[in-house]
Amino acid sequence: MIDKCINCGMCRNSCGVFKILLDERFGSRGRALLTKKKMVDKSFYYCTLCGRCNEDCPVGIDLKEEFKQFRVKVKDKLTTKSNRKMIENVRKYGNPFGELKEGEIPKELFCC
Repeated sequence: MIDKCINCGMCRNSCGVFKILLDERFGSRGRALLTKKKMVDKSFYYCTLCGRCNEDCPVGIDLKEEFKQFRVKVKDKLTTKSNRKMIENVRKYGNPFGELKEGEIPKELFCC
């Protein structure tokens, strides 16, 4: 399905990560281009999988699902000790920093 991408850039307008970093490879269109070329890059882990890019895609590509599937394929190639620690923190504390709010008890979250 990603092969139908016409590289119009409409998806990047709704990408929160692109709006903050202002770097094409971390935006939806950049990730779509990398996915089309089957290139492995750390930018896939910057995607929050919010799905807002899907709303603006004129072709109707489910970019969220494409990025999710590509992430699974390359997980072992990009997983580092710090990535694993961050994922563990998100599951346990609900944030990547491993910090609890005052009076909060750690809970296991199932996200990643």
